[in-house]
Amino acid sequence: MKLPEIDLEELKRMKEQNFRERLEFIDLYAEWLKKTSNKEWSSQQKKLME
Repeated sequence: MKLPEIDLEELKRMKEQNFRERLEFIDLYAEWLKKTSNKEWSSQQKKLME
């Protein structure tokens, strides 16, 4: 059985891109939390937990 060819450089680029996207999301979410009322924020969290 022949194993598939894996481009390690491509995987490295994908990992770095994923990491940057996660950091951007964290920054956006933190900004949203700062400007959103506690009542709205907590109702959003409640919907996630249900």
